[in-house]
Amino acid sequence: MTDTLFLLKKVVGELMSPLSIGLLIALNGLTALYLERLRAAKQLLSLAFVWIALFSYGPISDMLVKPLEQTYPALIDTPVGIDYILVLGNGHKSDASLPISSQVNATALKRLSEGIRHYYRLPGSKLIVSGYNGLYDPNTHAAMQKKMARSLGVDTDDIVMFETAKDTVEEAMMMKKIVGDKPFILVSSATHMPRAYKIFSSYGLNPIAAPTDYYAVGESEWVHMPNGNALEGSEKAFHEYYGLIWEWIKQW
Repeated sequence: MTDTLFLLKKVVGELMSPLSIGLLIALNGLTALYLERLRAAKQLLSLAFVWIALFSYGPISDMLVKPLEQTYPALIDTPVGIDYILVLGNGHKSDASLPISSQVNATALKRLSEGIRHYYRLPGSKLIVSGYNGLYDPNTHAAMQKKMARSLGVDTDDIVMFETAKDTVEEAMMMKKIVGDKPFILVSSATHMPRAYKIFSSYGLNPIAAPTDYYAVGESEWVHMPNGNALEGSEKAFHEYYGLIWEWIKQW
């Protein structure tokens, strides 16, 4: 039952992304066109075009992303006396013909590099990597991140893996067993940090936010055409706002 709900949550999340919504509107427009409902077809297809263009435009994407990314400041200076650094999982695709840096996705690499940056400034600390193997991959994300961390010089004995964690809630539950209420560094994408921090705090944990993987950097560039990078930022923002709403509903 739990796995079914988890899969349902993932499917609904995919369908509620800006691009998916735009395509569904366009699909309804095409259906109306084939049914010769021309007025409805024109309205729906025009709406789909405007919708996708809007969320693919940099300044609009920045407006959605910045409130999330600016919730917690970047952790430039590493705090002293911290024993654990938790790097939240993201994604990978196993392919033995490629270097490990090409099997782990860009978001995961940014998170891991930020975690390792703090690890090297904290002698005796432990680096925790997280993530299950998804639906099809033979390797867990935690194992892939461990392999990447080892290639960057992290001692094997200093790496802890949460190989069964499927989401942030499960990561928080596992972390609670290790640190209790002691402070630790929590590394995740800046867009994800508000939700992650909220979840970890709700379990009585004391994370020190270390956001990374920023989308909205610097001033918005108004002269650019809509593009895929901006759309990706909007997709991340939608995902996190949905997640925050869901966490609010659960707590309520």
